[in-house]
Amino acid sequence: MQNEPLVSIVIILSDFFHLASLTLKSIVNQTDKSYEVIVLETAETKKDLIMIKPYLEKIKIVKHFEEADLPLLMNKGLEIAKGKYIHFLFSGDVYVSKFFISYLKDLITKNNFPDLICCSFLKREENLSPEAQSFSLESFRKGEIPMNISSCWLLISTVNQLNGFDAKYRIQSGFDLICKIFLKKNRKIFFSNRVLTDYQVKKKPSSVDLYITWENLKIIYK
Repeated sequence: MQNEPLVSIVIILSDFFHLASLTLKSIVNQTDKSYEVIVLETAETKKDLIMIKPYLEKIKIVKHFEEADLPLLMNKGLEIAKGKYIHFLFSGDVYVSKFFISYLKDLITKNNFPDLICCSFLKREENLSPEAQSFSLESFRKGEIPMNISSCWLLISTVNQLNGFDAKYRIQSGFDLICKIFLKKNRKIFFSNRVLTDYQVKKKPSSVDLYITWENLKIIYK
């Protein structure tokens, strides 16, 4: 339908709630309004959500969940979304330009609605300068993961054909889906060397990094 948004932006708020306003500000500042905003949150108190209050009129829906089960939240976002594409952001993620949606619209039209759009992203580590990382098949074959879900835009019809996000991957269900798109017959994937999103560095326990590595290996070698 003509009034359907180009992209459904799903913001998952399960921690660092105070950074949510940065994410929303970068969205509402877009010059092109071909988007809808969906917020899925696991806040324990209303105080946690105070930073989204100024943006409520710009949000299609705010839905509360008791548990921060990532694949469940992503599948719920997929269920609610009405756009052609879906893009997942987390608290503190931002669009680096107010012309992002305009660029995305032009890119999608010129490339005949690809199943997946992968952009470069900034790799940030403590005490080091940010480094732009582009997708590399060579890195991929070595088991390195040269992408994150916030730098990827997914065609919703393709995601639905692949049955959404697999609940058995607690953290890397997005990466699993991206791998399925790579294996899909006649898939169309577009790679851009432009960095379109940035994020706040969030400290994670080493056990989380180990779990991510374990899930990545399960996905790659299954």
